Amino acid sequence: MYVPAHFDEPSREVLYELIENSALGMLITHGRSGLDANHIPFELDTSQGENGTLYSCAISTRAEGKCTFSLE
Repeated sequence: MYVPAHFDEPSREVLYELIENSALGMLITHGRSGLDANHIPFELDTSQGENGTLYSCAISTRAEGKCTFSLE
């Protein structure tokens, strides 16, 4: 993903702190009815993976939306 230089944050510690202090993120999906954005909680595990691992769980009553996932 392209990130302009004035938005770049090279410090992993600063990014971890931002995520830990603002653990609510957006999950954007594309389904039959188009784009949908939902706020869901994320948990950062800095001990997993090269850059840490984000975990979250999203549950929907719609058949096409049921999922549990982790992002690496």
